[in-house]
Amino acid sequence: MKRCEDLADQNMSNSQLPPHGRNWKKVKAEIKSVQKDDAPWYSERMFIGGSYFGGEEVVKVANEAYQMYINYNGLYATKVFPSLVRYERDIVGTLLGMMNAPNCASGSITTGGTESLIMAVKTAHAWAHDHRSGATEPEILIPHAAHPAFDKTAHLMGIKAVRMPQSDGFRADVEAMGRAINANTIMLAASAPSYPFGVTDPIPEIAALSEKHGLWLHVDACHGGFIFPFARKLGYSIPDYDFAVPGVTSISVDVHKLGYANKGVSTLLLRDANLETYQRYTFDAWPSGTYSTQNLMGSRSGGGLASAWAVLNYLGEEGYLERVGEILDTRERFLAGIRRIDGLEIWGEPQAYLIAFGSNVFDIFAVDEGMAERGWMGSRLQDPPAIHLFLDLSHSAIVDEYLHDLAEVVRVVKSGEIQSREKGASYSR
Repeated sequence: MKRCEDLADQNMSNSQLPPHGRNWKKVKAEIKSVQKDDAPWYSERMFIGGSYFGGEEVVKVANEAYQMYINYNGLYATKVFPSLVRYERDIVGTLLGMMNAPNCASGSITTGGTESLIMAVKTAHAWAHDHRSGATEPEILIPHAAHPAFDKTAHLMGIKAVRMPQSDGFRADVEAMGRAINANTIMLAASAPSYPFGVTDPIPEIAALSEKHGLWLHVDACHGGFIFPFARKLGYSIPDYDFAVPGVTSISVDVHKLGYANKGVSTLLLRDANLETYQRYTFDAWPSGTYSTQNLMGSRSGGGLASAWAVLNYLGEEGYLERVGEILDTRERFLAGIRRIDGLEIWGEPQAYLIAFGSNVFDIFAVDEGMAERGWMGSRLQDPPAIHLFLDLSHSAIVDEYLHDLAEVVRVVKSGEIQSREKGASYSR
């Protein structure tokens, strides 16, 4: 273990409150001074996930609605804030419709995709006590490209996470998953699509496994939930992934991604409302009576709910169709341009707004660093090495400029003038 003095993050050292309150104008000025070193929250030249820009007018609607409820505590919605109850029902109902849920389905709001996956695993684990009694040491099977929140939850709950090896096409290997199922398996995971490659797993085949063995199947559609339903209506070929597939037990969809709500609003959707019994935690052995919640968080701002409800109603189907159409057109332009550059390859067949490309000929991380020198802010994958692009509306205007610079940087890398200084990749802090 390192000595405290040797830790790199020295900014976490002890500090004290100022002895006296400070003038707000001075505090605000200091905030602006500190903020000046931050990247903008979205930019035409930035491809790092988290921006989800849907247009200035949408940002305004989302922010104004959020501000109207920023001080409301969603924990007490059923007691004192009936408007928040309505917003949640409307949002969940809309998502259930988009995911082709049966009439007996249900769902709830979470604060983000990670919480949705945590609750999916928690619910499946509780369900397994009644339906997988032979699973004395529970395991969940996770495709190689699925989100690490599955593993995080398994770690927190003492469940064994079995992450599968990489397979052809960067999709889940159904045969390998089938071989890995045993008496302790309680849950299968799938992505629609995965974050690294934007590729959807073969969910009908995985669902067939879940039905055959009596397992819970969760589909992580946090990235595809606000793309795929509209892409289908626009004529794109989208693989089956939602509740229309028998055997899909639960689905997570983020509204704060391409639904354009403010952070943090996600949903956990259940095929059968009776499954909510396994999701909910209830406790009453304390002085204040019954404490009962569907999800992990207690107190939370009502701003996210209001923001999500406002944007869904502001855009409607027409608004989402317009935005999805523009994003997918932008994606196709990027894909075509990248494929024209000798030595570059697209990893997989992207189906949403996520693109990963690399090379078997030269150092793709050197290309990434060369692009960064020209002001392009992207991210990386490490398995296999790749540049990762996360597209939103802002990128439609810069496709040609990006591809021009990319071709020039590839030429320079091939000549040996640029070599990468860093080889790794990082998803978060």
